[in-house]
Amino acid sequence: MGGSLISGAGGFVGQALARRLRASGGPVATVSLRADEGGRRDGVAPSPVARWRHALDRARPDVVYHLAGAMQGDEPTLRSVNLGLTEALLDALRGTGLHPTLVVAGSAAEYGAAAHDGVPVREDAVCEPYTAYGRSKLAQGRAALAFGDETRSRVVLARIFNPVGAGMPAHLALADFAAQIARMPSAGGRLTTGNLDAQRDFIHVDDVAIALEALAASGDATGPCNVCTGVPTRLGDLLDAMIAASGKAVATCADPARYRPHEPRIIVGDTSRLRAWTGRLAQSSVREAAVLVLSTAGGPRPEGREDACAPEGAAVRDRLVADVPPAVEIGRAERPSFKA
Repeated sequence: MGGSLISGAGGFVGQALARRLRASGGPVATVSLRADEGGRRDGVAPSPVARWRHALDRARPDVVYHLAGAMQGDEPTLRSVNLGLTEALLDALRGTGLHPTLVVAGSAAEYGAAAHDGVPVREDAVCEPYTAYGRSKLAQGRAALAFGDETRSRVVLARIFNPVGAGMPAHLALADFAAQIARMPSAGGRLTTGNLDAQRDFIHVDDVAIALEALAASGDATGPCNVCTGVPTRLGDLLDAMIAASGKAVATCADPARYRPHEPRIIVGDTSRLRAWTGRLAQSSVREAAVLVLSTAGGPRPEGREDACAPEGAAVRDRLVADVPPAVEIGRAERPSFKA
């Protein structure tokens, strides 16, 4: 059959990628790795390996985009999901004899302490992730790259930085800001933030999708590659654009509990490898993408700890931090916590 097979196609980045690939005209198949979705026999859900093998046998893809995963949970849970689903894919491929190009969604959270303030981090940096999520993604990437060496398959590890756009999951910082704005009356109100001076390498989610497709198509692309703009953007500038677009009078209040002072103020990726392999860099406006987040914002205030900037009794999301290493929602099977 050929074409592409996507896991995590229902997630934020996965939806953008599926739209991009379908617009390009090739066959696009998806695989669900959710334990609660279909395929049960005698009340037992198929294993991830069985789901992968079934999808691979049906689609026989030229490219597999593995985007499914989790961002929330303890260390064993994150490792089980992020490394486990990847190992299931690799085991399934060994059983099919297929050798598609693999594009695995990594994360800039893998870098951790390797990212120095304002210095573009390169793919060959020695990764020292701060978080359980970052460590699980690093283990996932190492397993995928080892499989490539073992089988002589082409494996691209796309270390995605901070994607922005309509439909961002509610636990991401900009989506949380948008939801707070949406809940305000037309006259406006007060918005709780973390460190708005934090600068991150935000990228339009559509540019992420374009980069993933281009990396798959490039015969030179193999190994880790940053998917980023190479340009740091201040979080507060994106919030200002959202507030202006809302037409509301919004006052911001920084909650010190949302800060992570040990993190660099500026985290940005090196784009040399992405440019060399794909011949292009991000083209879309991140500020326009941030404004688009408002279009899907709203809903009830999430439960959590007390908000230091709100009247007594108001609750907010637990420790939504504005200045930690970037990460990306890649699947819809889990509800990860993101502190961006």
